[in-house]
Amino acid sequence: MTGPREGKPVAEKAPQVSQPREQSRDQYKGQSRDNFRGQSKDQFKGQPRGQSKDRFRGDQSKKRRFPYQKKGPRERAGTPESKIPCEPVTPEEELEKGVFVLPGELVGTTEEFKSGEGTTVSVGDIYSTATGNVFIDRKARIITVRPNTLTPNILKVGDIVYGKITDVRDSGAMVEIAGIEGKEDRQIVNVRLGDIHVSNVRDSYVKRLSDEFRPFDIIRAKVVDVDRMRLTTAEDSLGVVKAYCSKCRGELVLEGKKLKCPVCNMTETRKISTEYGKGIQ
Repeated sequence: MTGPREGKPVAEKAPQVSQPREQSRDQYKGQSRDNFRGQSKDQFKGQPRGQSKDRFRGDQSKKRRFPYQKKGPRERAGTPESKIPCEPVTPEEELEKGVFVLPGELVGTTEEFKSGEGTTVSVGDIYSTATGNVFIDRKARIITVRPNTLTPNILKVGDIVYGKITDVRDSGAMVEIAGIEGKEDRQIVNVRLGDIHVSNVRDSYVKRLSDEFRPFDIIRAKVVDVDRMRLTTAEDSLGVVKAYCSKCRGELVLEGKKLKCPVCNMTETRKISTEYGKGIQ
């Protein structure tokens, strides 16, 4: 057996003595890196910062000066550049009054006029958004529509309406609403086709809807649903108030509970209103 190898004596490391770090590292700023090559970065850690970085930012007591004077928000708002130019108002007597229009009617084009109050523009055309008269400002080239009434004539549940039958099917009849009773002189805003379901024609059972209504009949009905525009003629005062012969188109005359054509003597049936032939021309 051999003993342990005898190697080279290991030199004992000399204990490192920490030197006081009383100098600030700011004093080394601006020096070349070559002065610090070969030195450890750890020797600079923990040194006190005796001087602030602000000493390198220049004189803080001096304020920055701008080549112009700053203005507050009120001063800027009062400058002439911020004011919006207003077009001169044309006197009322110089406005040209046009025809009476309904919402959706064409009143002009953008090539001729500018869109004013009560109008809207779509693909170069100007349409009315109100029920009233057209007013034209020739100087400013502006076209407007002024409503004749502040409250538009809009259908609501319970209104009695007059209309014309346009189509009759197995499940119901379609009605083109013409006006509201008591408001015949005012057009209805955004009206669409009404529907009389077979269950709303009369109180009793309806076998065939063609025996109750025919196209071109004038009816008197009540609104029961505005969203789906449902109508009813179940009451005695509701139903057909004017009808025409299906054969010769002559006006039918009421005889008892049936309608008879005085031209061809043809007899037809309808859901007849008690107001048949009264006040309808």
